Amino acid sequence: MEDLRVSRNAERSTCKICLLVEAKYTCPRCNLSYCSVPCYQSEKHVGCSEAFYKDWVVSELKDMTNNPDDRKKVLEMLSKDLEEKANEETDDDSDDDLAVRLNGLDLDKDISTVWKRLTKKEREEFAKMYLDGRIATLIELWTPWWRSKKNNKLVTDKLEDDVKVEEKIPESLTDVPDINILLKSKRPSANLRFDLINILFSYAYVCRIHNGTHLECPVDSCQELLSISVVLNEQYSCSSIGEAIQKSVESFYKREKSSQSSSFKFLMTLLEDLLVLISGPGSTKCLTFMTAALSDLTQLLRMAHHIIKKEQKHCEELASLKSQIFKAEKKILFIMGWLQRYGMGMHSVLPLLQFEIETRQSEHEAVCEIKSAVESSLDSIKALSAPQQESSNKQKIIELT
Repeated sequence: MEDLRVSRNAERSTCKICLLVEAKYTCPRCNLSYCSVPCYQSEKHVGCSEAFYKDWVVSELKDMTNNPDDRKKVLEMLSKDLEEKANEETDDDSDDDLAVRLNGLDLDKDISTVWKRLTKKEREEFAKMYLDGRIATLIELWTPWWRSKKNNKLVTDKLEDDVKVEEKIPESLTDVPDINILLKSKRPSANLRFDLINILFSYAYVCRIHNGTHLECPVDSCQELLSISVVLNEQYSCSSIGEAIQKSVESFYKREKSSQSSSFKFLMTLLEDLLVLISGPGSTKCLTFMTAALSDLTQLLRMAHHIIKKEQKHCEELASLKSQIFKAEKKILFIMGWLQRYGMGMHSVLPLLQFEIETRQSEHEAVCEIKSAVESSLDSIKALSAPQQESSNKQKIIELT
């Protein structure tokens, strides 16, 4: 879903709606420069903005949860919030109860009808909720299966705070090829352990950004997976743990458009996920979590491949994606074969991985301290220069008089 975004080209242009204020944004549909949400929603632009908000409501209501009961709960909460706002002003449809209007709708099939049943005020309020982040508070945050208390006996206090829903561990594949049969007399590269780090990081990313519903939209999830993992997308091979982490981080920041502080917090969460996935459940070293993650990824890739195979005739661009997904699946199966024979060696990278995480955390804190010191110094300079500027202005006034 496209977002309202700041346009570099519109930074110095005038708003094309009000023609008074400097334009800060560009409409993602028609590229019109505008200054604010009121201008975006004005009569001059109503056709485009209505279509954009419709896409929002349809997408959000469909994707926000993956459970029918949760969807019903979200709709009830959303309807209450929207009605409180809508009832503040009169509206032709305000007498209707939103819950009644949405009653009986199948969000998987009738999602476009939802938009039609919202009043104008409710549509505007939904857009505001999306922009200011209130819509996110209606969605229960998914807890990854590898962070679940039930699945991980060594979950720390920090991880326990996030646990809300118990998630089952994905079933392990049974059709994994034997690496020794594939390579015959050759010995597999030791770099496969670093490639696995890059893949597991990408898996955690895809699971989290979809709030655990990645299997419901396999094609989109696979595209995001390939954009994060250089190992799966470019058939790249990492030569060290540092390179595996760096490649993952670089791809992460290319995709993340949020503020630097929130992006870093998300990044650290993913790196901690990586530690848990490699460590596995309990105190006994095992391959349970890594095998489950790769099995889940394989299922995702196969689902996407099946969908694309059906739709390929109608879209030539899908042919390239189909090929990438096929290669990615073969790569994962190869690594799973390696994991079964040599996977216990993955636990030896945990101290190095922990060091990488702590180093990045320390570097981030140091940068924040420097930034804070610089900002404090600038504030002090401005405070000192203010009286001098005021005195200078008074002198100029005296001279003019």
